Amino acid sequence: AIPQHFKFKTPSEIAFATDFNRFYTTSELKPLLEMAKSFKAAIRIVHVQYEIKSLTEVQQFNLNMLRKYIGEVEHYVHTVSELNSVSQTLEVFANELDIHLLAMLNYQHSYMEKMTREPVIKRLAFHTQIPLLVIPELGMGTPPNSKKRQGNIGL
Repeated sequence: AIPQHFKFKTPSEIAFATDFNRFYTTSELKPLLEMAKSFKAAIRIVHVQYEIKSLTEVQQFNLNMLRKYIGEVEHYVHTVSELNSVSQTLEVFANELDIHLLAMLNYQHSYMEKMTREPVIKRLAFHTQIPLLVIPELGMGTPPNSKKRQGNIGL
């Protein structure tokens, strides 16, 4: 999604929002890495927390793998406290760090997640002042070109 009155600026800072609850495949990260390399941009991995607490073992593993995959690209990890909503927190983060592109993965949520979680991508797509790169879920065993049912839009 690109805001209507957005004037193109070569991105030097790209934010990748994640909660680290999901393992990312190299195929899913490919668009993010290609953009960062082609623009020589730094990737700012941003994790929004509702309350301050340590990452779980799964989250720590996923963070380590994510850092391993993007190791060749300049990157930083940020953990920020949620303001009123995840989408608002990401907007403030983007403004404060002069982020030129916000990337997120669109993946299938469970029924309970759909009922209780904020539809972050949907909200950002309609309110963001910077371009939003929505990366489709490919899954661990899903070939990159296969057609998969479109999931709920959210973080």
